[in-house]
Amino acid sequence: MINGDNKLKLILVALCSVGTLLIVSWLLRYAYYGFDFTDESFYLVWISNPFLYDGSITQFGFVYHPIYKLLGGDIATLRQVNILITFGLALGLVYSYLTSLTPVLKESRFTLLTLSAGFATSVFIHFDSWLVTPSYNSLALQSLLVSSVGLVFAEKCVCRASLIGWLLIGVGGWLAFMAKPSTALALAVCVFIYLLLARKFSIRMLAFTVACVLVLLLASALMIDGSVAGFVNRINLGIEFSKLLGGGHALNQILRIDDFQLNEKFKITIFSLSCVVIIATCSMCAKNNKKYFIGLPISIIFFIFTALLTLCRTSWVAGFGQFQGLLIFAVVFAAAIATLMLGRLLALKTITVKQWAIAVLFLVMPYIYAFGTNGNYWQASGSAAIFWVLAGLMLLATLARETASWFLALPLALAVQAVTTTLLQTAFEQPYRQPQPLRLNVSTIEIGPQKATLTLSQDYSEYITSGMVIAKKAGFVPSMPMIDLSGQSPGILYAIGADSIGQAWTIGGYPGSLQLAETALSHTSCENISKAWILFESGGPRSIPIELMRSLGADFPSNYKHIGEWQTATGAGGYLDRRNQELYKPAIPDKTLKTCLNLRSGKS
Repeated sequence: MINGDNKLKLILVALCSVGTLLIVSWLLRYAYYGFDFTDESFYLVWISNPFLYDGSITQFGFVYHPIYKLLGGDIATLRQVNILITFGLALGLVYSYLTSLTPVLKESRFTLLTLSAGFATSVFIHFDSWLVTPSYNSLALQSLLVSSVGLVFAEKCVCRASLIGWLLIGVGGWLAFMAKPSTALALAVCVFIYLLLARKFSIRMLAFTVACVLVLLLASALMIDGSVAGFVNRINLGIEFSKLLGGGHALNQILRIDDFQLNEKFKITIFSLSCVVIIATCSMCAKNNKKYFIGLPISIIFFIFTALLTLCRTSWVAGFGQFQGLLIFAVVFAAAIATLMLGRLLALKTITVKQWAIAVLFLVMPYIYAFGTNGNYWQASGSAAIFWVLAGLMLLATLARETASWFLALPLALAVQAVTTTLLQTAFEQPYRQPQPLRLNVSTIEIGPQKATLTLSQDYSEYITSGMVIAKKAGFVPSMPMIDLSGQSPGILYAIGADSIGQAWTIGGYPGSLQLAETALSHTSCENISKAWILFESGGPRSIPIELMRSLGADFPSNYKHIGEWQTATGAGGYLDRRNQELYKPAIPDKTLKTCLNLRSGKS
């Protein structure tokens, strides 16, 4: 016969498992919706043909390219794979971490997996702007998840689990370098400090990890550029490109601590949510069984909230602003305060130095993720909010050890799911640089030569279709070179199937955009430049000046044939106004080729 405690536990476990399934299926379903013409399109152009470019700081395109090819360029499936990989790594980390915090607990594996999956859904906060296509950001997050699993397992001893841990640290470090060298540098420093503080430092095991990183980097260099020297030149050229752009990535600009501002609505919500979660958590630890049922209705409310958002096509948006990812601190605060209320300072004495060290590392991990970005670090850190959750669980583990069960954490897991769905709802209602909520998209279109099917707004669909039809009628064939003078339309080049030469995104709007475009294209052959079609947007907010073409030896527009034009969609690139874009085809490629070669040889 099942007693009251077990019944309550079964109910909460069931709610948590269903909540996880709802959130994951919700994300997978929406993977077919939406398309951003700037950042996301840059990711796709880079992943689809990374070998086209000589200079790059990030190598994420090479890491994801095999998956892209395996999936036949299907954008929606690529997004789904990215979602599942990220969640799978998060689940593995949370499960191994909870197990390490309470190794003697006789919790059922299903209960612990369900609880871990509930907390792992917080990794989806990474997609709270709906940039779900694989990118250097997603690879950076995945690298930190892999490294963290390794840190949980790594010990001084030479045993199977420890060796796997040190190996994973190396793999995570390599992935971090391939994503963002700045993140890899910060990770290396912080991991070294952690190993010292946690008394896990071992010269022999560290040498093993470093050797793994070097082997993976060597293999990457050979596969990408054929030699170490070529790979180093690629990175140096990428650094030069970054300096030319003037986008705020210089060393003296990335070493900083930003501030943040929270609106009144956010402050009230985070305070109220913290109080509610504290009450629910404390009720789970009450000696009087009747008090358990204080936490049950609170947990059910969290679940109902998650279910309503994931199952109903609602227009509700929380409206917490750009720092909405910090809402997860409501759960972190609740875990810390509940621990102090129930266990008092005595609970803190049971925490080992090793546990303190990894908790501090997890608190810093979102900063490691954000390190190097030119945006606000607090805003960027919210994308790695799962690590803040893990830091809070370290404190809660003291109560789990005392009560011999993770039962008390189930309301927190349900609260995490409610917070995650709240932030994802914002992504679906206000997707990055898109004109309307994803649920209103009704136009299905096939994009690119791979004919990837997506559901977009009517405006976006017409914009893409116009470009594809005009290019095809003019004889454009996929993989032909193209130069984007609009400064903001890598999505159109991807849809047409063009090779965006010079850069995956010839980005405009920065002080050094023109100089960067000139330098990048100087590493492109004159043959490709002479054959390149031109996407032109006169007077656009990010347009590249046509003097770029003269510096390459091309007389634009005189030596080009006007093929056709179309209007951009409302909201494309983040701009509400619609603008004309024109497509040009080289009319005298031989003349352009000769002039380009003469310029490069120093002839007048």
